[in-house]
Amino acid sequence: MNEVIKIVVGFDQRESVAYHTFVQSIIEKSSLPVSFIPLAINTLKGYEEKHEDRSNDFVYSRFLTPYLNNFEGWAIFADGDMVCQADIKELWDLRDESKAVQVVKHNYKTKAKKKIFRK
Repeated sequence: MNEVIKIVVGFDQRESVAYHTFVQSIIEKSSLPVSFIPLAINTLKGYEEKHEDRSNDFVYSRFLTPYLNNFEGWAIFADGDMVCQADIKELWDLRDESKAVQVVKHNYKTKAKKKIFRK
């Protein structure tokens, strides 16, 4: 069987259209099969985000990605409000077995004066 790229995608109900757009953008360009796990708080029984300073529903739960992958192999975590403009395999191929975690940095500066806060 072909290699499958496992992708955990942050899901915030307020941004569900963005989530589906992101997933579709990956499917359209991927040269390998992909498997998606939506990181939706309501599906994480026994886990609750207990802070008030979050700008999305997965601000801390994103760190559960290894757990959701049964602590086996590799998985990609991505925020759900993006668009994939190239084959996700290009990112997948950058895995380095000498590293436990890898991060894609970007030079993003928010234009918003303050983040979204909920109570």
